[in-house]
Amino acid sequence: MTLVLCPLISQNQLPLANGFLEDIENNEFQYWSHQANEGGEATYSIETNDLVAGSTKALKCEVHSLGANGWHVSSKSEYPFQVIAGQKYTVTFFAKVEGADSRQVKLVFQSDVSGSYQGQNIWITNEWQRYSHTFTVEHSSDNNRVRFWYMQSDVTYLLDEVSISPGDRITFQPEEKHQTVDGFGAGIKRRTEQLYVLNDSFREQIEQYCFNDLEVNMIRFFVYHDLEPENDNDDPYSLDESQLDWTRYDSDPTIWRTRYVGEALQNAFSQSINGFDHIIGNCNSAPAWLKTNGQHNGGGTLISGGESEFSEFLVAFLNGMESRYGIEVTAISPTNEPDYEVSYESMNTTPSELSSILINLNSRLSNSGLNYIDIVSPECFRVESQNSGTSATNYINTMFENSAVEEAVDIVATHTYADPNHNANWNALKVAANGKPVWVTESANLNSTDQSMTDAANYIKWIIRGFNEGGVTAYMLHLFYEEADNNGYSSLVAWTPIGEIILPKRYHSFKHFTNLVKKDYSLISSASSDENGVFVAGFISDDESKVIVQIFNEGNEKDLSIDIPLGAISVETFLTTNNDSQEFSSLGTYEIDYYNRYFTTTLPELSLTSLVFDIDESLSNSEFNFINNNDFQVELFPNPAEDQLNLILPDYSNYNVKIFNLQGRKLIDRFSNNKEVLLDMSKFQKGTYLLKVNSTRDKRTVTKKIIKQ
Repeated sequence: MTLVLCPLISQNQLPLANGFLEDIENNEFQYWSHQANEGGEATYSIETNDLVAGSTKALKCEVHSLGANGWHVSSKSEYPFQVIAGQKYTVTFFAKVEGADSRQVKLVFQSDVSGSYQGQNIWITNEWQRYSHTFTVEHSSDNNRVRFWYMQSDVTYLLDEVSISPGDRITFQPEEKHQTVDGFGAGIKRRTEQLYVLNDSFREQIEQYCFNDLEVNMIRFFVYHDLEPENDNDDPYSLDESQLDWTRYDSDPTIWRTRYVGEALQNAFSQSINGFDHIIGNCNSAPAWLKTNGQHNGGGTLISGGESEFSEFLVAFLNGMESRYGIEVTAISPTNEPDYEVSYESMNTTPSELSSILINLNSRLSNSGLNYIDIVSPECFRVESQNSGTSATNYINTMFENSAVEEAVDIVATHTYADPNHNANWNALKVAANGKPVWVTESANLNSTDQSMTDAANYIKWIIRGFNEGGVTAYMLHLFYEEADNNGYSSLVAWTPIGEIILPKRYHSFKHFTNLVKKDYSLISSASSDENGVFVAGFISDDESKVIVQIFNEGNEKDLSIDIPLGAISVETFLTTNNDSQEFSSLGTYEIDYYNRYFTTTLPELSLTSLVFDIDESLSNSEFNFINNNDFQVELFPNPAEDQLNLILPDYSNYNVKIFNLQGRKLIDRFSNNKEVLLDMSKFQKGTYLLKVNSTRDKRTVTKKIIKQ
């Protein structure tokens, strides 16, 4: 199958007959030969237990002796395939060993052309794993083969699902699940006052783009320092609510400090399709009277012994948002970029100081009946740093030396600003988090005037690297919206003073994640054999009915092959490029043949491609042991069919004919000893079905896809 980012065109796979290793005859795999000579000794058999997902048979080789030269035991595909000089070919396979922790196998790519031999030693573990290697061939040949040499004795090797594809290959394994997704979103910090001076119609268009079209489920906003402009009293456990100033959250255009936050949040919620799972209050600075520098900006930190008053302030915010505006905040963050001293609203607490704040806050939330509120920390300026006093990684490493702090923090959070070259050590943050969820709560290429995929590339790489390497479970941009000016902007949606709405490529790229990857989906293992500018992330839905694969090509146009997950019945493709007509564009949905294990595609330069596979798990159950037998032909017509389907079978014999829907329910089950069979489909609904014919005499099986129109 070839995906050309126009129509999807079906074509033959690169031939490797019986690469699935399901077809057997006389208790031997077809198109495979096995050697154990020159003193080599091995027992070859068929394994049917403890296999990879969807498999029913694997090749088993018990190596007793390797022979005189130590390499005389092997398995070789005897079905030749064509290769072209100068092109790449990728071999993938599943394997494991028994009787050892790990052993080597040599994967060989060779034709009858002198000098064509290529080999690669690969270490195989004692658990089923997917392996791959890409060869670049120097000689064209119509007679190429692949071979596995077993490199150690007194061990058992098992092989399955051998596949050869042209070019580099993107692989993924839905059965290898990692962290669960919490969601995607952005902030409305410091920009609500800009939006709410616009006329209602224009403002609602912007909010529609942000909260409806994007399908986000996370939003972050300010805990304003002047909510408590002066100490309400000297008792941090008895709040005088009359001393709180909610002007920032109210909608009063006659007061310049008004920020319309309550209204902005409610409008976001009303626009949302799926609702907001995470509503995060973030405190840039404690009130000035609680600060060492006596002001809300310019750094400073909390005064000695001020933790209880600060906790009272934060709890007052949480309770007031619900009682005044009906907004249930789900998470609270007491600091913002404590490792980065700035002139605007800020507070620079050390890891030790922040630890005291977190322990106190955790206790206060519990005592106030708010223990369901998550604590998010530390929200540092950068992911990791060699400087012990900066970065989320260093803060967490230091704070988590105290078990009470580790218990207090529910979500480890970071920003990405100090990673312009995309070389941050995300894994260090994952290790420091010690299994806790990791959120990116602010991310931006600040003051950008670039609306192209060059700018969007930053966000795509932060997301993909963060999920794959950093254990990230949620990703948020700095801002949903802001007014654009000559200094640039970093929001998802912007508008000009003359009333134009701007949707930069980062907006359309973000839709690949917000619209396709939902809460409770899981990251799956994925990789690309092309390490030059190709970034891949894979996800699977919680009910395992969808696999989503996102591929970012940062370089020039390139051809490669992409896995098809077991049980996939269709794939829809979405594309974003620098072309104005390719923003978050669906290229259509195409059906997939069960037997295909990959398709080939051309990725445009600087593009983000998402593949959404619909999975039918019933295709991998025992009723659907799909076996290709080239000598068992069934003709059927018409296909698509309206009322009746005619089958022409190879001869007069005993056949069991079944039809299933794609949910695995059996609709027809009948026996026939005729060469022609007429099936009534008049009561079937329009759609795709699976026809399975068993020859009860010689146990052969064929399965075909049929369509009722």
